[in-house]
Amino acid sequence: MEQLLDRISKAPPAAKWGGLGGIIAAITVLNFFVLISPVEDAIAAQVAMIAKLNQQLAEKQEIAQNLNERRREMDNLEQKLAEALTELPERKDVEELLAQLNDIGKKSGLEIQAVEPGAESSASFYSRIPIKMVVNGNYHEIAMFMQEVANMRRIVNVNNIKMGQAQTRNEKVVLKSEFLAMTFRFLAQAQKEGDKKGKK
Repeated sequence: MEQLLDRISKAPPAAKWGGLGGIIAAITVLNFFVLISPVEDAIAAQVAMIAKLNQQLAEKQEIAQNLNERRREMDNLEQKLAEALTELPERKDVEELLAQLNDIGKKSGLEIQAVEPGAESSASFYSRIPIKMVVNGNYHEIAMFMQEVANMRRIVNVNNIKMGQAQTRNEKVVLKSEFLAMTFRFLAQAQKEGDKKGKK
């Protein structure tokens, strides 16, 4: 070791500085490959992982946002279905409808003589329920009754209106009116299949 140091001290200055520069360069290269390069590789791997996680987060946020939109659409569709089922219910509810018609008739000032539900008949996705009605009242009362029936939530069409001869009762002109109130109900798929089997 002493001989090496002695040779270095006796060497010309250019060789001393060149050797020192070579040692520094070797240490720098060694540091780069041993210390800096693995750290850079680790940083690059972390950056790639962060980019991937950010992409996954963006995808999940988009899914979550779409899920909220789908939930809102679903709620909206369920509300519309509930409204549609009010207009075209799945159950007959004839007794409830008869009570409503009776109530509307009385409020309009009509005397209801007869209310007769007829046989239900099926179409493609709905069923018809006819209700024959006979009422007594003046023209204005009958018109009010028809208007109130038209304003009902449930679909009720009034057909085959026949007005009888006018009579005077207690200084009031009274008409006997007969008509067919047609209401409908929605047929679920299971009901349609059951109806088809019943017809075979």
